[in-house]
Amino acid sequence: MSAWLTPVLGLVGAFVGGSLAPWLTAHLAWRRTRREAFNAAISALRTAQVARHFANDVPADYVGGDSATVAAYNQRLRERGIDRFVDAMHEAKVALAALEPFYRVSGDLDRWEITEPDADRMLTELLPAR
Repeated sequence: MSAWLTPVLGLVGAFVGGSLAPWLTAHLAWRRTRREAFNAAISALRTAQVARHFANDVPADYVGGDSATVAAYNQRLRERGIDRFVDAMHEAKVALAALEPFYRVSGDLDRWEITEPDADRMLTELLPAR
């Protein structure tokens, strides 16, 4: 009896291991993809909120030059800051939309901007769900 038991248990173990390995690999890949999607959405949303507050009206002492130079510099700062904010907001909405297969965040992603209170609520919702 013991002469048959060892090979039979070995075959059963190989069959069970061979059957579970693809499932386990797929499950771990799904969890990793989900975690990466959450991390990307949280990071993009936080980046968009940080980009909302950009340098504005830098004093003439920092820029140097006459008042026209300082005014032109501050105008460029505002334009670049708004461009960065709009791009970051778009990326945040794309990252939140990519999260949809795993988790649906409450909020309206159809508007061009996610307001600060909405972003705070979304972050509060996303961090524990991660």
